[in-house]
Amino acid sequence: MTETTGRARHIALVLHDFSGGGSERIAIRLATRWAATGRRVTLVAGTEAGVARGLADGLAVVAFDAALTRSIPDRLRFGRAAAGMIAALAPDVVVSPGNWHVPTFAATRIAGLRLPVVAKISNPVRFIERGPPFQRVQNAAFARATAHYAALVAMSPALAVEAEAVLRRPVATIAEPNLPDDWVPLLPTVRSTDPLRIVAAGRMMPQKDFGLALATLGALGAGWHLDLLGDGRERAALVARAAALGVSERVTFHGHVADTAPYLRAATAFLCSSRYEGYPAVLIEALAAGTPVVTTPCSPAVPEIMSDASFGAVAPPDPAALAAAVRAVTGRVPDPALVAARLDQHRIGASATAWLAMLDRVAG
Repeated sequence: MTETTGRARHIALVLHDFSGGGSERIAIRLATRWAATGRRVTLVAGTEAGVARGLADGLAVVAFDAALTRSIPDRLRFGRAAAGMIAALAPDVVVSPGNWHVPTFAATRIAGLRLPVVAKISNPVRFIERGPPFQRVQNAAFARATAHYAALVAMSPALAVEAEAVLRRPVATIAEPNLPDDWVPLLPTVRSTDPLRIVAAGRMMPQKDFGLALATLGALGAGWHLDLLGDGRERAALVARAAALGVSERVTFHGHVADTAPYLRAATAFLCSSRYEGYPAVLIEALAAGTPVVTTPCSPAVPEIMSDASFGAVAPPDPAALAAAVRAVTGRVPDPALVAARLDQHRIGASATAWLAMLDRVAG
């Protein structure tokens, strides 16, 4: 690969841990590509624990505390320590991979870190369902916490517009690097029909609302099976919920999987039951696998992604409505040409190059 040079010669990317969530995987993917172009990249981690640690084997990693948890106090504790760790590295620019790290960077600021920070906005900055009073407090807190960032990056135009309205500052747009440079649309394949299979994937946490996915499976009835890919603190509760719904025999809890593509390729549909998302990148992965999608309206980016009827359906977060949508898309094939046009921006090369251009602009 041709080496590139720029003002951001040394990039520090902060990760609390190496959990298998989308933000962590995307961050490591970008860091790996930046390093391959000749930039020095250091991952500043709270802990090296997590299933995604192996993805960063070729990168420099400095870690704070192996026993670090995901609690707010530990996030602040890591932030205070990270200020010194980053100062010792003396990078040209620091990258935050998502909203979850805002408390960490607030602590680094208090601890005296003054290097330019570029942050990705990984979740919506609006939570309308919580009511206007909470929203005003949320908006003010987020704007105050990110005011010192040199730049903010959204994952789609709709997310950028929303963030700019709340934060009253420019927000750049860079597509997520979900696909390799050599990706080509997949042709229709033979899918499982006995039973018909739906796939849901992600970290098992309230945001993903996998309880709704289980209830949707119940509404679909016999002849359908749910493959749940991912792990997290809600797993035991979800297993119990499956039993209570009487669907235990029709759901498989796979845990963390390194490659979701085989499951997506075999599925009748992919189901996204999330309450909210920044950019639901797993929808891109499903479409790339040639699998139609059924999703809740969990993100301002959903209309951008679901730009053609062949891609699937958007339905309210209700088991009966989602089940009806799953039945409606059964046998549907996402149009390969339209998928290619929609997903081209998600190739790793284009995304990594756009990120480097941004980092070079702000590096001091």
